[in-house]
Amino acid sequence: MKSIRVTKYNPQNRDEKGLYTLVDEWTSISDVGKMYHSQIFTMEQYLATEEKYIQAVELLMHKTSVNHLKLLDLENHSHETALNLCEGKTIPISLVRELVKMILREKVWGRLAAKNQFEIHFGWDYYMYFVGESLTNDIIEELRKMDGLYVEDVRLPYLEE
Repeated sequence: MKSIRVTKYNPQNRDEKGLYTLVDEWTSISDVGKMYHSQIFTMEQYLATEEKYIQAVELLMHKTSVNHLKLLDLENHSHETALNLCEGKTIPISLVRELVKMILREKVWGRLAAKNQFEIHFGWDYYMYFVGESLTNDIIEELRKMDGLYVEDVRLPYLEE
């Protein structure tokens, strides 16, 4: 199964084992207001990056003609009720943007799945993964053209062959 990592992290800053080597890097919305690269990390900077992640999700949905995603493995850390979230809920494309924001802001966690096409996984430290057979080279190339995001081929260890 095809899997890629879509992140804000430049792969040139990875060592031979694939570990990210820059320690002076924000990894969460909770880092807003802290010092990174000798500057205060601002909410505006955070929102600009968050928007790129959302646009990547929307691009994948658009290119695969998917208009809803299923929420799996829900963890609700803030007991957020804005979207009436529950395990297995179908999320229409009109609400995916809000759900991805909630996940990136660590209010909830879950995987998003388009049946028989792809899944979107979110990891610690602002990592996002797209997994599925519908990840064509054309889609991956379009994602690679997005300014400020990096796309890397990765093999997720928990995926079955």
